[in-house]
Amino acid sequence: MPQNQRASPGPNGPQSPRPLAGNVNNPAGASQQGGSQSPSGDTPMTMDNSNPAIAQLEVDDENEDTVSIYTMDAYPNMTAAYQVERPYHPGSGSAHDDATIDSARTLYAEDVDYITEHDRTYCGDYFMPVDQTEQTRQYVAHQVYLKLFNLELTTVPLENPRYILDIGTGIGEWAIGMAEKYPQCEVFGTDIAPIQPTHQVPFNVEFHIENAEDEWIRPPDTVDLVHFRNMEGAFSDWRYIYQQAYNCLKPGGWIEVIDYDDYFTSENFLSFYPPESPAHLLAEGVLEAARLAGRPRGIDHMSKALLEEVGYVDINETVYDMGVGSRENSSYGSFWLFSVVTGLEAGCLRSLTKDLGWDPKVVRDMCKRAAQDTRAIAEDTTRTGSFVIKLRVVTARKPTAQEQWLAGKGTVPESETGTLRDGDQSTIRSVKTVKTAISDATGQETRPVSQRSNLTEA
Repeated sequence: MPQNQRASPGPNGPQSPRPLAGNVNNPAGASQQGGSQSPSGDTPMTMDNSNPAIAQLEVDDENEDTVSIYTMDAYPNMTAAYQVERPYHPGSGSAHDDATIDSARTLYAEDVDYITEHDRTYCGDYFMPVDQTEQTRQYVAHQVYLKLFNLELTTVPLENPRYILDIGTGIGEWAIGMAEKYPQCEVFGTDIAPIQPTHQVPFNVEFHIENAEDEWIRPPDTVDLVHFRNMEGAFSDWRYIYQQAYNCLKPGGWIEVIDYDDYFTSENFLSFYPPESPAHLLAEGVLEAARLAGRPRGIDHMSKALLEEVGYVDINETVYDMGVGSRENSSYGSFWLFSVVTGLEAGCLRSLTKDLGWDPKVVRDMCKRAAQDTRAIAEDTTRTGSFVIKLRVVTARKPTAQEQWLAGKGTVPESETGTLRDGDQSTIRSVKTVKTAISDATGQETRPVSQRSNLTEA
């Protein structure tokens, strides 16, 4: 297999390797092979790539209404912002055999619940598709995030992490990147669909098929970071999710939640569209459909009060502006525009047809018109104001052992190494004093987290 490719299992069995730098970096080459395939399986279309900045969104055709704007083979030339591959070379001295190298210690179920609806493939009852079209969109979005965060994969301070957990890992790019950045760390990516790569991934990353709404099987007090990205609308009870994450985090460990802030409000992004435009109607419909399904969309799950209720501390919230189109951001704007317009059908089709009973042809037509409006707004040179999508990042920490004890007891007993003080007045103690206090309260000797549990134990 070429060095720049990783194979990704698909809903109908193993597929050909998904390009990391193939068609993505060679739209002209893709055009020579006959054009692009629409997500609905339509006849391949020939693309005009004379303007690579909008090649993925624009089709030059006399009958424009008969072609899809969701083209996957031809879009702006993009080099991966973070190389996540470390290929194995036979005879390199590795103690691992070829089978281990190919599987990358990845676990997959054989009876995944795939469902095809309106020419899109879904897994279980999740509203987002998992087909190749969506996987390509996720890859492009991941590159946008890397550029937005200056090639950093997380905003939390990590020092020699041992265990990292990525919930809803999708195509697994973030988990693979973290595994390469921290080679001594075990990184686990979980998802309901096995669409992650199985070749040429680091040995310290594993992908597990797990539903985060079920009870987590992770041992307590072990994980350094639990990561969520673009998971709004995925769960019916976020408090339960946060509690499960809290239980498996080690004292002092972090949780990071990343989601769009104003996708469904008229304060920023939607303010550029007329009130009765397809974009507004789609947003209203999606919110209603999510409410009926019992998995609300939006950012209510990023509430500070909700995290505090579970027990998290040091809760921090940061909002980033993600410019849509090259006019807003020359680095990633075109790629983000591509991700936004291709994500319209992905985020709307199943919810609106299944939960509200809308006609799929009507939904697709509205998505197409909303995409055309979005492109027009992004390229409008007379537009005033920034055409951006707000991205909210919330981080929070599980209290350390002494912080948990002080919060629960209020005071630390006197010991030969310290004096009695009210917990509300001072939380500064010597390590020996705190260990003595915890030992007196629990009747057990305090031990490091690494001695209490092992993440690989079920």
